[in-house]
Amino acid sequence: MHNIKAWTEIYLPSLCDALITSQKSTFGYVAQSLGGLKPWILQRAYGKKVPNPPCRRLISMEPCFHYPPKHDCTGNGIVNLTSLFPHIRNCEDGSSGVKLT
Repeated sequence: MHNIKAWTEIYLPSLCDALITSQKSTFGYVAQSLGGLKPWILQRAYGKKVPNPPCRRLISMEPCFHYPPKHDCTGNGIVNLTSLFPHIRNCEDGSSGVKLT
């Protein structure tokens, strides 16, 4: 039953014409990808200062992988995936995440 509820939480927003989600919203990213929508992200307010503009459009509809692996297959050293693959970039809403462009 839990999986059905989770799928509903993802699928129903994917049917919208426009969808604005918060930063690092996994369900929001997946819903926008399923709907073929280019994401709108509500930017975080710091202190009492609201960003101008409060929402921004991201570069692609691909979801962000917030916690990619940091080590190579042998467990040695830290790997920067964006330098190894030309179609991978850092996420706009989290510098540690990566996404396809």
